Amino acid sequence: MNKRITAVLCTATALGAVLAVPTAAQADESRPKGFSARVEHETVTLDFSGDPPKDLKVHLRKKGTTKRVATVTSFHPVRPEDWDPCADSCGDPDPTWFPVRTAPLKLADLGEYAVDVEYDGTGGETVLHKDKAVLTYQVRPSFTNLKATNGVSFARPDTVVSGDIKLYDPRNGSLKPYAGGAFTTRTGTVSSPLTADAKGHFTSKVTFSGAESGTTRAGHDSTYVHLASKANGSEERASVAVPVTASTAARIALDSPTVTGPYGTAGKVSGTVTWKSADGSWKPAPAGLRIAVDTGAGLPHHLTTGSAGRLEGSVPLTKDTTWRIGADSPWASSDTREVTVDTTGGTAFIDFGTTLLQSKYLEVKGTFLSVEVPAGITSLEVDFQYSADGRTGWTTVRKQTVTANSADAFEERVRYPGPGFMRLRYVGTPDIRGSVTPAVRLAERTTTAIPEFNAAPEPVKKGRPITLTGKLTEKSPDWKPFAGQTVRYYFRPAGTIAWKPMGLSKTAADGTFTRKFTADATGSWLAKFVEPTTAHFSASSRVDEVVVTP
Repeated sequence: MNKRITAVLCTATALGAVLAVPTAAQADESRPKGFSARVEHETVTLDFSGDPPKDLKVHLRKKGTTKRVATVTSFHPVRPEDWDPCADSCGDPDPTWFPVRTAPLKLADLGEYAVDVEYDGTGGETVLHKDKAVLTYQVRPSFTNLKATNGVSFARPDTVVSGDIKLYDPRNGSLKPYAGGAFTTRTGTVSSPLTADAKGHFTSKVTFSGAESGTTRAGHDSTYVHLASKANGSEERASVAVPVTASTAARIALDSPTVTGPYGTAGKVSGTVTWKSADGSWKPAPAGLRIAVDTGAGLPHHLTTGSAGRLEGSVPLTKDTTWRIGADSPWASSDTREVTVDTTGGTAFIDFGTTLLQSKYLEVKGTFLSVEVPAGITSLEVDFQYSADGRTGWTTVRKQTVTANSADAFEERVRYPGPGFMRLRYVGTPDIRGSVTPAVRLAERTTTAIPEFNAAPEPVKKGRPITLTGKLTEKSPDWKPFAGQTVRYYFRPAGTIAWKPMGLSKTAADGTFTRKFTADATGSWLAKFVEPTTAHFSASSRVDEVVVTP
């Protein structure tokens, strides 16, 4: 039974452009989340995450000037098929995106226009975003009457594409022939420069390699000839769909029907892909033909043929399973071949990362995966390793026991070893493949200290003032006073274990600090510096006990 493995991939280009990232000045509650603007010829499209705001306007100014030449207040929703290239095949569109678009704009003069966007904020205030996009308003090329004379196949890879290039004037909507207009045609990765005749007409033979991508719509396979032309700084793009008749007699001959190897490595898939011509001979598939390896875990893994139809590639080994291999192209329909996969004991790390805390500890996070661990082994040991240069002198600063044959997530703290690098390693055994993470450079903080601290007088009568004094320093690179910082004070009554926050003060230019309190009970005093950012470590003073007498 002939079967072609087909996988439709929805890409992140659904919005047609990368959304603009808001600057810090724009990041306020009045700005709709995810807001961006883009231009397409004479229209402006606004993308919103959430409902579009009230009283929406688009203002246009000649670039470099302040005077508005047009204001647009009417917008229409953009249909999913207008911006989502796979709206028909990928299910419902993202319900959180609400693009709206202007009608084609009519302006008196050609040129470049700055696009400003205005709307009502959440409190009813007017919010204006200037220079959100630039509209190039010029006489531009326009492709019309595009067609291909015939479909294509492995046996007949040629077609003739024809059409007209006209110059479109957005001011009045007129179309005139683009005499001698330069343009390009592209199939796959191959581009050819061409020129239209005196009437803007062109007829060009196009030869496909037989490995170009395509789409399947309503049961019909197609590939494309892509065209592009420029004039006056504006570019027009268009595509001609060319029907493809798939070779139903393609076949994949694998070098081996089995793959074995440790978990975390890759298994090799190799063989030859051929197709049967009309005279009965088998010919090699063209280079670049896409072959799908269905591993049974989500989307297929894809390989491509090389010269002479050779198929060679690697697929990650994740479990004992069966891989199903077949052509994934509008050009070929092949029998599905199966590969039996034997995954042996192995390990891998994912999501490894470190965070340097104020307390001079490293928070280490990650997940350790182990598969096909031999029976009787219930746990494995992971090494937390440090190196000053990330290449040599690795030392183990902690060992962590993890569960075998599982995905064991951990979040542990280790004492900060100093500037350098950290990695995780499982050394492995003859039956279990070891693994190691890439070395991660550790963050750095400046060390601080409170070398001087005193609570006086000692003893002190109840109700009398007690004065706390001290000094905060930082090592950058030598020890020096740390001015303008907040020091917090804590008191622990005698016979208790909990520290009570008592207040705070700022350090002076020489790093000294002082604060008075009323003596109430015998107990211990402590001063702490807690860095509000990630620049410094925290610091604590010595504990000073004060006896309070009646």
